[in-house]
Amino acid sequence: MVEHGYKMTKADHCVFIRNLSEGDFIILLLYVDDMLIVGKVISRIKELKSTLSKSFSMKDLGEAQKILGIEIVRDRNEKKLYLSQEKYVEKVLRRFGMDKAKAVSIPLASHFKLSHQLCPFTNEEELSMKNIPYSSAVGSLMYAMVCTRSNIAHVVGVVSRYLSNSGRYHWEAVK
Repeated sequence: MVEHGYKMTKADHCVFIRNLSEGDFIILLLYVDDMLIVGKVISRIKELKSTLSKSFSMKDLGEAQKILGIEIVRDRNEKKLYLSQEKYVEKVLRRFGMDKAKAVSIPLASHFKLSHQLCPFTNEEELSMKNIPYSSAVGSLMYAMVCTRSNIAHVVGVVSRYLSNSGRYHWEAVK
């Protein structure tokens, strides 16, 4: 890609950018055997596709609707793209039996004061938490946070402190 005028980003070596003119650019994202091309001018995108198809076999799937399970929503009137994990979040809620839960505007309500004193201390308390999928739920929240939901970063950080020894109150905070 470098020989075609693209620069690899320092933040992610799978992302290449080519600035063509003021406000005109193309971004190429590579992930294993998938790629996503983003640009303002369709003729430039077609030109890149043509260049790439000369180097290797590829299949054009048209406009991306999803990448890595993240939905791409376009508002052409506003000339904006949005990323959504709505279906992923719904699946996670079903998986943990929370699909009937009511949404809240504040990710971690102020009445949740989590501490190590709330961790299980007795064998009985530890056994009661053994079948609670705390780590898995926190991991699912972490994936959403990293991809599209940066607004839950603080709460994910807080509940992550108790991954090795979570109690019922910690589980309630996750829910």
